[in-house]
Amino acid sequence: MFTLVRINLSPTVRDPNGKVITHVDPDHLWDHVEKNHGHWRSKDVMPVYMTRRRVPDDTSLIVYSSDPDALSDFLLKHIATVKHVRGIWVINMAKMRFFRLPAERPRDFSRFTVTVDAMPDHLEAIYDEISSFEPGRDIMINYIAHTFQSFNESIMISVLARGREHMEAFVNDCIKSIDGVVKAQLTSISKTLRLVSQEEWQESVGPYCVAPGGKHLKDIDLTHDDDYMASC
Repeated sequence: MFTLVRINLSPTVRDPNGKVITHVDPDHLWDHVEKNHGHWRSKDVMPVYMTRRRVPDDTSLIVYSSDPDALSDFLLKHIATVKHVRGIWVINMAKMRFFRLPAERPRDFSRFTVTVDAMPDHLEAIYDEISSFEPGRDIMINYIAHTFQSFNESIMISVLARGREHMEAFVNDCIKSIDGVVKAQLTSISKTLRLVSQEEWQESVGPYCVAPGGKHLKDIDLTHDDDYMASC
């Protein structure tokens, strides 16, 4: 099973006397995971990817595990004990689909996540509609999952986009326009790191990889995007 583990650091810490305040470097956690993750793997748990959100500035891990207890043991041993960690949020990723992207895709695209608030009786149709988009010139969906992470956040998608304005046009015209979508929240990802080899990636993620749908996404013209909705 896949889970998204969001890790929150205390922004500041005080000395034992409560007088001196020190600002915590958010790179502290990132550097710690990058240095040590190879020693944390077991037959039951493997962190496969690490990301960092721009706002809020926190670090997340995509973790592949055999069961919830194995994941809990991993978090208690390796994440909860990291200095300055204040909180851990585990988001289940059900019906995970990774979409095969074109080999010749641009490598300078920015990464974003979108969490979708949807009416429950429309969830399956929304999931299928988003999955139907084929990679476009400006937008490529990387993965989708049901998360049910709150009453108002049920679906998460990861997207590569030419830029934030392209991403905003896609969300406004192609996601928010789907029947049953209440709202969609866009988050920028500032940093990513794959934590496994290509072979390990194929072994863990490969069974969840599917060909993207065939619904064409028109190129986004930011100067004349009024007609972009017609392509969705």
